[in-house]
Amino acid sequence: MFRSALLAATLALAPLTAALADDDKGLISITGTASINAKPDLATVHAGVESIGRTARDALTANSQQMNAVFAAIKTLGIEDRDVGTSNFNIAQNWRHGPDGSKPDGYRVSNQVTLRLRDVSRIGEALDALTNAGINQAGNIQFEVENSDTLLDDARRKAVGKARNRAELYAAAAGVRLGKVMSIVEGSGHAHRAHKTYAAMEARTAGAPPIAPGEQELQVSVTVTWALEE
Repeated sequence: MFRSALLAATLALAPLTAALADDDKGLISITGTASINAKPDLATVHAGVESIGRTARDALTANSQQMNAVFAAIKTLGIEDRDVGTSNFNIAQNWRHGPDGSKPDGYRVSNQVTLRLRDVSRIGEALDALTNAGINQAGNIQFEVENSDTLLDDARRKAVGKARNRAELYAAAAGVRLGKVMSIVEGSGHAHRAHKTYAAMEARTAGAPPIAPGEQELQVSVTVTWALEE
C-alpha cells in the first residue's frame, strides 16, 4: 500500500550551507533536503476510565469493573494483544475545592490504556465502542507512517543528487572541481503536519465520530562533503 502513497518530489535545499574551506583543507560541504508525502497507516489512541469513591477500595472496585468492560470491547474490536497496553494507573486522594479551601473527598482512581490501530479507517468505530463501554477520558490520537524509513529512501537519493548539483555549481564558480566524497551525514528526519486529534469524552456519544488522518510530510536532510581539486 505504500507504493500507492503520494511521493511528492517536494525537494528543497533549505537550509543549504556551502563553505569553501581554507586552501589547506580544500573541502566543500552542502546540506540538501527532500521530502515525500504519505498517508498514515497506524493510529495510536489513548483512552481510560477515572472513578471516584468514598474509599480507595470503592474507587478501585468501580474502576476495575468499568475497565473490564473496556477491555471486553477491545476484544470485540479484534485488536491484537500486542497493540494494547496499560499506559498509566493512578490512585490518589480526591479533593473538593470550595470557598473555605480544599478538603479531602474520597479517592480517585485512573486507569489509562493505549491502543494501536493498524487500520486507520476504524478509529471512529473504536472510539464509539470504547465510549459505549464506559471510558470517560480520551484524547491525543496520533497518526504515523509505519514504513517511513523505506519511503524516505527515494528522498535520500534525491537529496544527495541535489546537494551534488549545488556543490558542482559552487565549485565551478570558484574555478575548481569536485573530488572524492569525504563524508555523508544524514540529519534527523522529520514528519510535518502530523495529524493529532484531541477528544474530551466526558459523556457518551452517539455514533462513530468522524476522524480524518490526512497526510504526513516526511523530510530528510543529507550533508555531503567533497574534497576539491584544481
